[in-house]
Amino acid sequence: MKKAFVLTVLTLAAFAAAQDNQTAPPAGGQTQPGAAQTQGQEQAQQKVIKDPSEYNAYMSATQQQNPQQKAAAFEQFLQQYPNTVVKEEALEQLMAAYQAANDAQKMQDAANRVLQVNPNNIRALALLTYFNRLQGQGANNPADAQRILGQAGQLAQRGMQVLQGPKPAGISDADWQNLTKGVTPIFQGAAGLNALQQKDFPTAQKNLLAVVTAQGAQATLQDVYPLAQAYILADPKLNDPQQAINGLWFAARSVALAQAAGPQVVGPINQFGQFYYKRFHGGDDGWQQLIQQAAQSPLPPPGFTIQKAPPPPTPSEFAGQIMQKYNNDPSQMAYEDWLFILNSGNQQAAQTVWTFLNGKLLPVNGKVVTATPQEVQLATTEDDKNDNKADVTVKMATPLRTVPAVGSTIDLVGKVDSYVAQPSLMMTLTEGKPKTAAATTPTKKTPPRRGTTTTRHKRLN
Repeated sequence: MKKAFVLTVLTLAAFAAAQDNQTAPPAGGQTQPGAAQTQGQEQAQQKVIKDPSEYNAYMSATQQQNPQQKAAAFEQFLQQYPNTVVKEEALEQLMAAYQAANDAQKMQDAANRVLQVNPNNIRALALLTYFNRLQGQGANNPADAQRILGQAGQLAQRGMQVLQGPKPAGISDADWQNLTKGVTPIFQGAAGLNALQQKDFPTAQKNLLAVVTAQGAQATLQDVYPLAQAYILADPKLNDPQQAINGLWFAARSVALAQAAGPQVVGPINQFGQFYYKRFHGGDDGWQQLIQQAAQSPLPPPGFTIQKAPPPPTPSEFAGQIMQKYNNDPSQMAYEDWLFILNSGNQQAAQTVWTFLNGKLLPVNGKVVTATPQEVQLATTEDDKNDNKADVTVKMATPLRTVPAVGSTIDLVGKVDSYVAQPSLMMTLTEGKPKTAAATTPTKKTPPRRGTTTTRHKRLN
């Protein structure tokens, strides 16, 4: 998305530059030397600066080549002529100058000033939509992220309404078509991401798919991965085969696109995609091949399919299969295998796992559901994170100085004390503390966050 937006901003700046010399000189005056005569000049000449000094100041500002000097010239012009007939055009020039100077904050300030003059200015709406989305995606606090992405969504909706209305005066048909083509993905992407945050999955799918389809091979991870989530999280049990296949394709393409960003970015995306691939297909065989195939095409090819897993065994039966696979040795199992077995109804398997876990230090990583200085409840499995349902309670050894925000992710370690299997699993850890390098695990090897045996974890309940 960043590359597409930069290109769009450059287009906007270039268009604004083409308008520089379209302002008519005062009556009896002469156009400045070198002024461009463009196709849309006749419409733009509807705005006439009557004061020769004002006209000269405006033209002098437009002809500045240095971005900082150009911005300073337009700031001075707007201060000296606050009621100028070309105030909107001057603010657009100011916005473009700050963009060229890489001053994001002042560029956004200029965009807000443009909207004060014209709430439907498409360039300012596109710029603010983009930066609100960018800031929302980068926010550490989930509440801040939701609020800022909501603002981006509102701006996007307004922008799309403007695009559906009549073409603004002073813009040629060709320029308006180019502008519309450039800003539409910005509005659709922000609207789709906001809808995803609101769990309005059909709206998220519609907007994000439009972006990915329009941009083709140029579609970026910032749009492709939310599209994968919009398909999969709409039906996390993956009962709708076509929706699941679409989601898994875009999840695999997201893994391919994330490679350039390094393992810290690839890891969580691959974990997400592989988890649901195994849930749908029944195993991870073919997942790497799907990633390679998706890397070559932005959209699923005609007739593309993924074999759906056969009907699963009962939770008790699957727990027995896990125990058999690992020779009844819980130390070889993954974390989610333990929780699944404890909640499976297979009493013999559960007792074996509990005998192993009871009293041992256990590191847990999860999404905060509730928190006080004395106790934190976490959702630690993929399903429970999606459902925002706690499955582990950590009672702290000493009160936390800083209570983690609900929705944030935290690493803790505590001593396994007890568990309740029904109606839903809740394991309790005591003597909890923030995880440190000195924390030990109860296994001979660190269990992976997602094991190969957790294909049907939780969905069997």
